[in-house]
Amino acid sequence: MKIFLVLLTLLFTACAPDAQVIDNPIVKKLDEGQRSGTQSFDHSAWSALLKAASRPNEGRVDYAYLAQHRAELDAYLDSLAKADVAKLGRAEQFALLLNAYNANTVRLILENYPAVKSIRDLSDPWKTARYTVAGSVLSLDDIEHGLLRPIFKDPRIHFGVNCASIGCPPLADFAFTGPNVESQLDAVTRIALTNPRYARVNGDTLELTAILDWYGKDFVDETFVGSAKTVPVWVARFASEDVKKLVKAKGGAPNVVFKDYDWKLNDVAR
Repeated sequence: MKIFLVLLTLLFTACAPDAQVIDNPIVKKLDEGQRSGTQSFDHSAWSALLKAASRPNEGRVDYAYLAQHRAELDAYLDSLAKADVAKLGRAEQFALLLNAYNANTVRLILENYPAVKSIRDLSDPWKTARYTVAGSVLSLDDIEHGLLRPIFKDPRIHFGVNCASIGCPPLADFAFTGPNVESQLDAVTRIALTNPRYARVNGDTLELTAILDWYGKDFVDETFVGSAKTVPVWVARFASEDVKKLVKAKGGAPNVVFKDYDWKLNDVAR
């Protein structure tokens, strides 16, 4: 089983999508909004659902609760589908796309709940275009790798989006909002990286979440916001004191081991 998991991780690493802007009309709308957008978007309905259902300290989500409140989720997703991103500035767009990824991921799980044991058991969960955002039908990969990463170029995105798995950084218990998206991304990144499940010292070795392996180049790419000379140096900005001390002692380049990724559903009931 362990050999299988290692091979699966290597396969996923090799196939991790590059950050490349998609060919879709939403890109033009985003560009227009970033030049002249002044409006804001209301994410309060999503925030209320997250406050009630997400357990970031445990890395779990109460999907049973969300299933009982599917109507509120669907209403919020309908508002995202109709959003005019050409009227939203960059920060508002950033928050909206982060929320769109997470809310649509939750909807995908609920469509298959409670039978689903892992998002990977579902039919092509990331590449199938089935989610309407700002008038465009997109896939989860379109949102993350075709819009968020290449346009906003921020490594913290990997701690802001949630793939409904135990191995994934926790789903925030609040919605991202334009005025607060910067501090919120710092908060979710810190919540993850101060948790030993995602970053910890083991002797002279730094053990990190596999996400930092799969998308490691985002953390050291000079075109990305806040990039660092090495992944451990980037991690140390948000991690626990023992991690900071090890990274400093090793000149920013400690021995690193990436942890096995747990794809089981992050359901609070399991």
